[in-house]
Amino acid sequence: MTYSLLSGLRVLEIGSMISAPYCGKLLADAGARVIKLEPPGHGESARRYGPWPNDIPHPERSGLFLYLNSNKEGVTANLDTPTGRAIMRRLAASSDVLVHNVPPTEMERASLDYDELAADNPDLVMASISPWGLSGPWRDYKAYDINLAATGGICEGLGEADREPLTFGTPEVGYFAGMAAASSIVMALLPRSAHGGQHIDISEAETMAGLYNGPEALMAVYQWRVTRRTGHHALDFPYPNCILRCKDGHIFVGSPEGRQWGRLLQIMGSPEWSKEPRLRNRTEMNNLYADEVDGYVEAWLADYTKAELLEIALEHRIPLAPVRTYAEVRADPSLADLFFVIERDDTGPISYPGPPYDLLDADPTGFRHAPTLGQHNRAVLCDELGYTREDLVKLYQTGII
Repeated sequence: MTYSLLSGLRVLEIGSMISAPYCGKLLADAGARVIKLEPPGHGESARRYGPWPNDIPHPERSGLFLYLNSNKEGVTANLDTPTGRAIMRRLAASSDVLVHNVPPTEMERASLDYDELAADNPDLVMASISPWGLSGPWRDYKAYDINLAATGGICEGLGEADREPLTFGTPEVGYFAGMAAASSIVMALLPRSAHGGQHIDISEAETMAGLYNGPEALMAVYQWRVTRRTGHHALDFPYPNCILRCKDGHIFVGSPEGRQWGRLLQIMGSPEWSKEPRLRNRTEMNNLYADEVDGYVEAWLADYTKAELLEIALEHRIPLAPVRTYAEVRADPSLADLFFVIERDDTGPISYPGPPYDLLDADPTGFRHAPTLGQHNRAVLCDELGYTREDLVKLYQTGII
């Protein structure tokens, strides 16, 4: 499912795994024509990561790859060869945007020098995504998601107060970096007619540090403190602002306003413990007695399912919220417009999330599966770059495409 917002924009993506491919996906979903360039033979790394249907690995059936690369075209070129690099430069010369996450140590080998590319295409906007950025003492080091979340300060606020910090439950850094790259690209395109192209340097570590340290820096400056880990409780809010167990899972229990907390206590039968003087100050209760009160509240929650608690919350205007599984999110009728199912002969039905926005005056224009490896070689290299079919045969036989 795509929109036509960026129709006419041509993007060359040289990306693997998450960050650059997610950036390319965001642009493709908005209508840009995204040509994904991969190494021949085995393709990019995401093809070798699951999940796969029936847990049988296959480079054309990786759920990660299929999601991140829908609505794109796919070509191959070996950037370790002069001819492969020449193909890449010709594609870049006819593109508006180039996005990649090739490590800084390998950019020169891959001919990803912005000045050289801009000599043939002065209006080119190029986004380089890397763990630590293109400058600085760590520019030549690689990193995994957990390294970047920890370095950016995210982990410090996750977990229990008396335990070690935690990281995200799933890889998230690449997605944040991809969003930062996509938004930066659009901003760079706006003044392009007056100022020409731009080279954008996206550091994944800086992306995470900016997300975390914005509010944390304000608290440190204005309140002379830093956030501590609070587990399932929200810090510095009146109790309750926490996630607790119920009959069939977990539910967020929140009542930031005193009247909301009063209504919740009434629904619970105005329990005796709530009348104790030490538990009348909700902020003090959150800081000193939260674990004790958790037990009281969970004893009441244990008789109700998430659905029943949601109905109670809606009736009495209390901000409770069920903690949903992924399957429950996909089945939620209020989110029905976000998810859509596509049938594939080789995988069966696959549920995809669409763009997280609606254009109220425009209709989505359709959906294309992620490309198979080299699927559009002939269409792009022959029809657009002028190679003959005989040329393609030779390029294939020599491992260049």
